[in-house]
Amino acid sequence: MNATDRTAVPQDPAPSPLWLPMTAMSMFERGGTTLVAGDGVRVRDEAGNSYLSATAGLWNVTCGWNHPVIVDAITDQLRRFSYGTLFRYDHDVARTLAERLLEIAPGDFSRVYFSSSGSSANETAVKVLRRYRSLIGQPERRLVVSFDAHSWHGTGVGAMALTGEDIDQEAYGVDRSGHRLLPFPDTFAAERGLGPDLDTCRKALAELERTEGDQVAAVIIEPILCSGGVLVPPDRFLEEIAAFTSRVGAHLIVDEVATGFGRTGTMFAIERTGIRPDVVTMSKGITSGYLPLAATLFPPEVYKAYEDAGAYLSHGETQSGNPAACAAALAVLDVMEQEKLVERAAEAGARLRGHLDRLLELDIVGEIRGEGLALGVELVRDPRTRAPLSQMDVAMIGHLCQQNGLLVHPSRRSLLLFPPLTITDDEVDEIAARLSGALRAVRSR
Repeated sequence: MNATDRTAVPQDPAPSPLWLPMTAMSMFERGGTTLVAGDGVRVRDEAGNSYLSATAGLWNVTCGWNHPVIVDAITDQLRRFSYGTLFRYDHDVARTLAERLLEIAPGDFSRVYFSSSGSSANETAVKVLRRYRSLIGQPERRLVVSFDAHSWHGTGVGAMALTGEDIDQEAYGVDRSGHRLLPFPDTFAAERGLGPDLDTCRKALAELERTEGDQVAAVIIEPILCSGGVLVPPDRFLEEIAAFTSRVGAHLIVDEVATGFGRTGTMFAIERTGIRPDVVTMSKGITSGYLPLAATLFPPEVYKAYEDAGAYLSHGETQSGNPAACAAALAVLDVMEQEKLVERAAEAGARLRGHLDRLLELDIVGEIRGEGLALGVELVRDPRTRAPLSQMDVAMIGHLCQQNGLLVHPSRRSLLLFPPLTITDDEVDEIAARLSGALRAVRSR
């Protein structure tokens, strides 16, 4: 066989040099998708296929791809001051962003710590609060409470200890001795005896208060458990968590990484409850995903304790408060205000929810839930018992949606929809039509 003949033989694609997060690489090598471009609510792969993204990247591209205001802000900042460390210095764009975040955040905060991911924002909150307890003479208060089964606070070693979802914490040697996991109400599963109901969660909370309440430093909770299937807790449960932290003298950390910046139809999801968190963490939508950035906002008493003790914050990242990322975040806030994206999320979410509710006529759909443009479609294998579809089948339906020109996020039992907040009514209708087509195709097989 000569050289010409050899080149005519089909070759297997070269293996990717990447090690992708949360991805079965063997499956990706057999048929993964490489995305190369995006504009508005659509992305395109290297083969030229276009997809309507109902995932907004990883739920973070709130303003859509290639928004000129954000792109211009980043470009201008790079030309003016491309990098500035926050170690022993600050810079104008980080200071301005911090001031604006303090203005819009749902609580009484005085200081903003910038990091680069939601995971690091949550780890920062825990690290700072544990040191705070020592500084005020309460070193025994080390416990941090989070919620099991469905919660997600990140994949750093510290954040994994907080995360309730099984991501092989034990296999990676994550130390959970200073953490307690409480059940979180899962109404749909509880109806079938497959998950905790509200009463079970209340009893667990009461037992923790009785046995270890005086050792709790903080409770961290998501207003909506997005990764776990967009589980929306009863408002009264969140109110009881807030009351618990008040009774035992702990801080309430609200993780708004996935739900902040308009995603649920309010600037922050906790606003709908009236609860005022003691600490709040945010990322994802803060820059519309254009550059890595996260923030942890602290109340005055925490900062004052450090100052009174003469203790500085032994913590930091090289990219904390990166100027270009801060410029992107400021532009996002401008775009959200000018284009009324919080209101748009509420309106578009109601329209999409109306479409999705009609899918309940399909025996594969068990429940529709969520707020604004954070919506979950619970899938079942048996309409009578409402037993959940397997995770493998959910992933298969997600792949079928992709073949139908729609990107969705498969969770364990659900398909998750988090489109950009800039989505039009026609594009909302298109999401519903493409999803309906995929689900109806599954039932016809």
